[in-house]
Amino acid sequence: MSCRFCSCILFVFLIMILPSCDVDVIQDLVNTSLATQPQVGLILSVDRRISTKYGAQLALAEINAEGGILGQSLNILVRDSQGDAQKAAQAAEELISEHEVAAIIGPNFSGNAAKVGEVAQRLSTPMVATTATNPKVTAAGDFVFLAAFADTFQGQVMASFSRRQLKAKTVALLVEEGNLYVEGLAQIFADNFTALGGQVVSQQTYASGDLDFVPQLTAIAAQTPDIIFAPGFAPEVPLAAKQARTIPQKNASGITATFLGGDSWESQKFLDASGPEMNGSYFSSMFSDQATQAETVGFIQAYRSMFGIAPDKAAAMGYDALKLVATAMRRAGSMEKAVVRDQIAATRGYQGATTIWQYDANRHPKKSAVIFKIQDGRMQFQQQILP
Repeated sequence: MSCRFCSCILFVFLIMILPSCDVDVIQDLVNTSLATQPQVGLILSVDRRISTKYGAQLALAEINAEGGILGQSLNILVRDSQGDAQKAAQAAEELISEHEVAAIIGPNFSGNAAKVGEVAQRLSTPMVATTATNPKVTAAGDFVFLAAFADTFQGQVMASFSRRQLKAKTVALLVEEGNLYVEGLAQIFADNFTALGGQVVSQQTYASGDLDFVPQLTAIAAQTPDIIFAPGFAPEVPLAAKQARTIPQKNASGITATFLGGDSWESQKFLDASGPEMNGSYFSSMFSDQATQAETVGFIQAYRSMFGIAPDKAAAMGYDALKLVATAMRRAGSMEKAVVRDQIAATRGYQGATTIWQYDANRHPKKSAVIFKIQDGRMQFQQQILP
């Protein structure tokens, strides 16, 4: 009797005797029984980045349709971090130590990914973070990679766009205190903006969950900046923009500065919270469903066919992260983790949802960025920036 046939019987049996269990949990039990099959762990914040899972599912279907890994079907074990760094780290410990996954993809957020990276490095397991962009994520060691661009590139892109396209001379920073991603990207932007001849005239902080930004905005208004760089999240940033238009500037009825941000703005939650005050704002990201490269178009069409919606950056990074790991496994010709790690590092000319030319010494990918404009609660593609 084949192992796959046995697994099918086990799956049906578990459904019959454990009707109250989540199907994903039951599938994990089945997958765990298949000790010889390659497994990859996926850690994500389900309520905020569920499309990461969808992108990985599409990649998984394609990988297995192409023969799997070393002649066997690949499996994914999914864990929800709930956006909590400690839960993400605990999930990584479980997946690696108990389920012996060959690699980890995810998690989404930089603070979570930094903690998981420490676990992956300690347990010598390759990890490819999905939408995490802070360069400190890979500081844990040589087993940790990014699928997305690093903020060192994103901050440079937005600073250059601000100075050269928008002709901004002064900027105010509005930063969520204690958030690794937000603080890191704001500092990188500021460093690049000043290097290009611009001036930071104010830097204000707020806490996650704040509703009143009048004190910070009053201080910003006194400096009349050309732009406000606020690489935070919803609802805080859209709410701050709304309040900004009511704060008197010198000889003005409200702050008229253009708001700019990073890839954290690319979410339906952010767009839904964005009123007319956000019109004309710009942000950077790592993927556009309006891209014209053949491989990207193929990914977009396949994703639409499978899920009935357009993919976003989280879907693209979930897809690319799993494809990068699978490609490395195939090139390695083995599941030995150190060899798989070396093959990820040796990636050249990967083309999937996005393109990765290569990895640098810090295991950050060399890839392009895109800039979007917000108008009437929708994001409009503006341009692509090559590395």
